[in-house]
Amino acid sequence: MSVYNWLRLLRLVHIYAAIVLVGSIIFNTVVLMPALKRIPPAHAAVIGQKIGAGLMWLGGTALGLLGVTGFVRLWLLDDLGTLFSIQALLEPRLRWMSVMAGSWLILAIAATASAFWFRTVLTAKLPYSAGLRELEEQRAAQERLSRWQDWLAYINLSLAIIAALGGIMGTF
Repeated sequence: MSVYNWLRLLRLVHIYAAIVLVGSIIFNTVVLMPALKRIPPAHAAVIGQKIGAGLMWLGGTALGLLGVTGFVRLWLLDDLGTLFSIQALLEPRLRWMSVMAGSWLILAIAATASAFWFRTVLTAKLPYSAGLRELEEQRAAQERLSRWQDWLAYINLSLAIIAALGGIMGTF
């Protein structure tokens, strides 16, 4: 397969992964989070855990595909070395690619932190012997972390939109 065909295939996968990632972030931030706040906490915890696990898998896969396809495309185009250099600031296409790559990097870091918090704190189960004090401590920790997760979701939404804008503007 020629380099041109590889570039087209990688671009196709990259665009579909971007659609999945941005769509899942928008769904989580605009639909799921407000809906979970309108139902009883016990129900919200179960629903959030089930849907959140699926969104983490879907979003994590899309984020990984975006990184692989994006950086391989830059390598095939021989632009990888200049992406974060002064030269990238002078060329509009590379400037937008740098914005997209930087947004992707921050999203990857935020997703890793979010997955860690989700698995270790928000879905932690107490032993049967736990008393009221342990239950209240865990509930308070989950509530604090949930507020941070909300802010992180809005940051992720902003970064996803910026990255998509970078991809759109970088193609002209």
